Amino acid sequence: MRYDNFIVPNHRILNRRSRGRLPHWELDQSNYSITFRLRDSLPPAIAKALFEEREHMLRTAMNASERAEADRMFSLLLDSHLDAGYGSCILRDDRNAGIVAGALQHFDRIRYNLHAWCVMPNHVHAMFYLERGADLPEVMRSWKSYTAHEIGQGVIWQREYFDRIVRDPRDFRDSRNYVLNNPAKAGLREWKWVGYCSAGAGDE
Repeated sequence: MRYDNFIVPNHRILNRRSRGRLPHWELDQSNYSITFRLRDSLPPAIAKALFEEREHMLRTAMNASERAEADRMFSLLLDSHLDAGYGSCILRDDRNAGIVAGALQHFDRIRYNLHAWCVMPNHVHAMFYLERGADLPEVMRSWKSYTAHEIGQGVIWQREYFDRIVRDPRDFRDSRNYVLNNPAKAGLREWKWVGYCSAGAGDE
């Protein structure tokens, strides 16, 4: 595992943690937009092409703003493929989706402040505020391990997840709206596994 440090406004330190194929960002007192997915949610060839494209975008980014834009564009590209409905889509089952939705909401206002969430058939979106950026890996581990155990179908989650720090009030609104509108965009009618939480600490 490798850490790189960057100074951001308000004298906060942004840690870039590298493990596996995706870098992960850790910044205290920040809003995060997260996507995690089932192991079979993308064909290997598509996943390989996606991550190679992201690596290219990050290599050619000239500054922090361009890196953030590359992350945003990658999240849209990733989601467009996930919405195609590859794999077993076990979260289409109400029991399984309910387990994941319950896990996301269980520690709201305790470990994090949950702004919006959406359980899709083969992936999950969550947008939340963290006081300590270093808590992100444990939050993700908790969600994945608990839900996999409760669903009872073995290892169901892809090891890596995609995280993006929300940059400003406009990005906050756009990101939350994207999460809430994802089912309709993917053609899921009357999809109930989506929600948002009332304003709280860390909201923009």
